[in-house]
Amino acid sequence: MYTFRLSSSLFAIGLLFYCNSMSASATSLTSCPHQNLGQKFDYVIVGGGTAGLVLANRLTEQSGVTVAVIEAGTFPEDVVGNRTQVPEYAGSFDGPDGAAIEWGFTTTPQIGLDNNVFPYYRAKALGGCSTINYMAYSQTSKGAHQRWADVVGDQSYTYDEMLQYYRKTMNFTPPNEKARGANATAQYNPADTVTGGRLGVTYASYAQPWSTWVAKGLTAIGIPKVNAFINGNLIGQSWQLNTITQSDGFRSDSETAYLRPFLSRPNLAIFNGTFAQRILFNRGAVATGVQVTAAGSTCSITANKEVIVSAGVFQSPQLLQVSGVGPAALLQKYNISVVANRPGVGQGMNDHITVPISYRVNVLTSSADENATYLAQAVNQFNTHATGPLASAGGDYLGMEKIPQALRANFSAETVEFLSTLPADWPEVVYGIYPNGVSEAAESVPGADYATLLATLTAPQSRGNVSIASPNMSDAPLINPNLFTEQSDVDVMIAAFKRARQALASKAMAPVLIGQEIIPGPSVDTDEQILAYLKEALNPLYHAFATNKMGNASDPNAVVDSHGKVHGVKNLRVIDCSAFPFLPPGPAPQIQVYVLAEKLADDIKNTQY
Repeated sequence: MYTFRLSSSLFAIGLLFYCNSMSASATSLTSCPHQNLGQKFDYVIVGGGTAGLVLANRLTEQSGVTVAVIEAGTFPEDVVGNRTQVPEYAGSFDGPDGAAIEWGFTTTPQIGLDNNVFPYYRAKALGGCSTINYMAYSQTSKGAHQRWADVVGDQSYTYDEMLQYYRKTMNFTPPNEKARGANATAQYNPADTVTGGRLGVTYASYAQPWSTWVAKGLTAIGIPKVNAFINGNLIGQSWQLNTITQSDGFRSDSETAYLRPFLSRPNLAIFNGTFAQRILFNRGAVATGVQVTAAGSTCSITANKEVIVSAGVFQSPQLLQVSGVGPAALLQKYNISVVANRPGVGQGMNDHITVPISYRVNVLTSSADENATYLAQAVNQFNTHATGPLASAGGDYLGMEKIPQALRANFSAETVEFLSTLPADWPEVVYGIYPNGVSEAAESVPGADYATLLATLTAPQSRGNVSIASPNMSDAPLINPNLFTEQSDVDVMIAAFKRARQALASKAMAPVLIGQEIIPGPSVDTDEQILAYLKEALNPLYHAFATNKMGNASDPNAVVDSHGKVHGVKNLRVIDCSAFPFLPPGPAPQIQVYVLAEKLADDIKNTQY
């Protein structure tokens, strides 16, 4: 298997800052109840991740409402210092350096990828995966929103209706164009931006030189330049917006934007270092609270109004299943009493997949981080001016398209039929940059610079599942993305690989490339050879969604309704990426998690109990 060659030397310089996270209302409990607010709350939120902290923030705006957040992890700064804050450090979490704040999940053997097993990165920390992702900020397409609205039978999910919630997430600052350098002018319409939202949003104060050349290559193969992907359009190429606070260059995420400024709210209790064991129900299938373990002690936290599950794409369905909500046969296998037979719990997992093509290049890339002197200068530049290479997470330029007709000729009838069901503005593939090499072979020339173009499938047909391995939350769930098992995915990925090669082989990119393609190399040429390479080199993009699918009660596979309420029980919602009806297209599907949480927070606040 090919793996991204990440720079571990980033951490040899030392930490740039360290945040003290202790507060009166945030503590790792040794026992229940909470020291300030007792053990009974209006709302109990399981999971202090991307969605959970948005919900906690919005619900505690009402001073008379009490909210508990149960989080197995803690403040990421207390565990890894500033690694979650500095943009370039994002790459370190896709490997051993991220183990301190990750769950350590792995997939089952993937039959579509020669039974390879993949690590699957999920953050165990307040802020969840928003603390370790690559900070991309975008909307999804208008057509995808209309499909969402139609699938769930609720037109409040159309783009025009959801735009208000996108705007609630954005506090935009124009880019520092001087710091970004030549040929890196950001493309956006100021009318599409707003200030006053929670997340800091801007363009990184460093543009990858590799990106300026990839832009030329994408233009050469017919992908037009467009404004930033914040207007309902995803077709074209553009510089990527980021969830970064421009004034200091730091990551803006759910923890820093939605929690830290509001820790002093007396109606908010953060139960960090606390592990949710199961949801508690009364005989009427009404959720009444959550059983938890903290510091070896087990107790319950009571919800007077609702339990809200925001534990993520894997642990939200796992928690429902161990609590008696899920496929009856699976629950009975582990002697779990069935509260509600919902066969869709854990089903329908959807994920993007990506494959690299790498070259040696004659522009500066993050390969240079291996040089201690260069890295020290970069650290000083970031500390002093919030600029330079550390200000960029890396993947700062994207092209998106539907595969052109010339490469569709060999698509199977199955592939043509599946792709025809997608909206016209739903891109099938994304071409993204990675300013480094992807294998040990790239290290054969010390001091050389390497770069990668990634071809990513954004219209996957393959569907996976998540299921419990035991009746205990402490045992990791069985995670089967079922990657690359549909012919449509095979056909589109072969075509996407060829398109990426077309861009790299264009005259426009010739001046920046040194020698022949390194990964996979010119010996990979025929469709059969390309397919063999794909099976060896494909990786999930860690964008799994839709394991507690939203839909009407008449849909036997639907788990929640359009308000996030779990079918078959009362006073229980799921609000996170698992509740989506599908994986939304685009480079930043996690932004849609913020948007869903903002929307459903309003819904909860307007609910009469």
